[in-house]
Amino acid sequence: MRVKRKENPRIITLIAIMLVLFMAFGFRATDFQVVTAEDFALKNAHLTAIKTKIPATRGEIVDCYGRPIATNRDGYSIVFNSAYMKKADYNSTIKSLTELLKLYELEWTDSLPMSFEAPYDFTDESGAKRLKVKLGLNDYATAENCYNEMIERYSLQGYNDRDKRTIMGVRYSMERADFSVANPFTFAEDIPSELMLTVAESFTHVKGVEINVVAYRQYTDSQLAPHTVGTIGKINAEEWETLKNQDYSYNDYVGKSGVEKSFEKYLKGQDGELTYYFDKSGNVVYTEVTKQPTQGNTVFLTIDATLQKVTQDALKNNIELLNSRGQRITGGSVVITKVKTGEVLTSANYPSYDLENLSDYLDGNVANNPLYDRALRGVYPPGSAFKPMVAIAGLEEGIISTDSEIYCRQKYTFYKDYQPSCMHYHKTVDVFSAISQSCNYFFFDTGRQVGITKLNNYAKKMGLGVKTGIELGESAGILAGPDYSKEVGTQWYAGLTLAASIGQSDNAFTPLQLASYTSTIANGGTRFKSTYLSAVRTASDNKSVYRLTPEILDTVDADAWVFDAVKKGMRSVTSEGTASAYFADYPIQIGGKTGTAQTTGPDNSVLVLFAPYEDPEIAVSIVIEHGERSTSTGPVAKAIMDEYFFGSNEVADPELPNQLLK
Repeated sequence: MRVKRKENPRIITLIAIMLVLFMAFGFRATDFQVVTAEDFALKNAHLTAIKTKIPATRGEIVDCYGRPIATNRDGYSIVFNSAYMKKADYNSTIKSLTELLKLYELEWTDSLPMSFEAPYDFTDESGAKRLKVKLGLNDYATAENCYNEMIERYSLQGYNDRDKRTIMGVRYSMERADFSVANPFTFAEDIPSELMLTVAESFTHVKGVEINVVAYRQYTDSQLAPHTVGTIGKINAEEWETLKNQDYSYNDYVGKSGVEKSFEKYLKGQDGELTYYFDKSGNVVYTEVTKQPTQGNTVFLTIDATLQKVTQDALKNNIELLNSRGQRITGGSVVITKVKTGEVLTSANYPSYDLENLSDYLDGNVANNPLYDRALRGVYPPGSAFKPMVAIAGLEEGIISTDSEIYCRQKYTFYKDYQPSCMHYHKTVDVFSAISQSCNYFFFDTGRQVGITKLNNYAKKMGLGVKTGIELGESAGILAGPDYSKEVGTQWYAGLTLAASIGQSDNAFTPLQLASYTSTIANGGTRFKSTYLSAVRTASDNKSVYRLTPEILDTVDADAWVFDAVKKGMRSVTSEGTASAYFADYPIQIGGKTGTAQTTGPDNSVLVLFAPYEDPEIAVSIVIEHGERSTSTGPVAKAIMDEYFFGSNEVADPELPNQLLK
């Protein structure tokens, strides 16, 4: 009888594992021999790899609540790809494409600094120098010499004169852009869909002519804060010398002004990478995306788009109404800042411009320079808006107290050689009524005793005559005094301190400085760095790159009662003084100071405000050029307060996408 042997479970398990391993090795061998055989063959072949960039989409600009300001849209460009384009076809391809674009009345890339018609002449001196160097010609070479040299250089002998000039313009541009596999050449940008289809159909037989989908800048409102948002443009020759070693391509766009320029490092994305593999004959064997592009970051501005729009419209409508009544106002500006952080909520200018029609403003013949950023660069005498600072200096230095009274005799006769007058005969005034009634006499006397040196020290601490720290270009303003007089070659004498004490003489500040100064008063003596940047977040996953931390630039070493006294005086300006016409019965208590500042022609009109009075949130500065009367600013100020305190503003928080804040 045969006995059945019992199998060892361990042996069975071992055999099973070995079978699995053999099967795995078998599948892997098949993969090596069949599936990836082509890849290994390619890698073992003598291929040449050349990399080119995949342009990254520029980051977007949004307001402090995440509402879009500058975004992107898809458009079409005609691009020459050197990986497929044969040099022998350059001229005929360029001729065909330029003739097609002429039918659509469109432009193409031509950076040749030479006129289009004979007799040829240079259109740009620096460009002409580069052209001569490129062609190997002497400095004294004429445009005609360059033209003839390029006929030979680009083999244009068989074309008529107009075609020669057209083709050489593109060929020269291709050279300037270092046209190669690594650097495709953008022949025409943002072409219409109809032309895109025509090129796609008509040039299928022409290798190297491609239609690329490209992201182009677009604006939710191209007239909203254009000086702040700024512009982008193609890299110019001067910029290229710096940027070519900073991960930029010749055809790239960069920020040219405003936020677009100042925050370029955040807005520029990281380009991707496409690798071409060529065989020994120069043919493309295959391509591979070796690095995906990364879109630029989303920049959250401190600007409140709704408040900005309301402010711009109010400023524009008010100035145009006043001019229709016979005034000669040339411009104006409004800045609104957060009192406790230095964030700029609004920066408005009049006249202004349209970002999508920038070329309309570049000929220099547009009245009153709408491209000029008055808010940051325009300097204006502050007039009586300067007096609260003088009061703070006088109180803190012990020159005056809240109980001090001065008898206003209208004409101030301390100096024999300079005896300025007050606008009115105020009789007995204290610091509160002096601010409310804007008594020059009181501030002549206080400023004289404080002295110009100490006055200017206080002014700087409060943000006048010094830069605010804003990220965009700004003026430092002017503080009247011996130092500035020496700088400009004029004589300073003691009597000028009287004029400086009421915001005249050489004193001149930007609207942004006036807003920063008002914020410093309102918050009790802390001057914050002014900023347009609230936050930066990644476009792909909304991760924080930067978040604003308010930065203190200076503090005023004065007791709290000093600021309280001055703010009380500023409150009386709006309740019963020179700004009471608009705010005496306003539901929110407001502090402020008006000013009519002497200048060439009619006086400027100035108004600074903070609100609410008890717990200030915002500071406002308004300057209207040749507004003549302090009341010229009132309608603008009321529109701002109405919107800020009573306007509808349900918006998304940058930290909490897709959620609403009430």
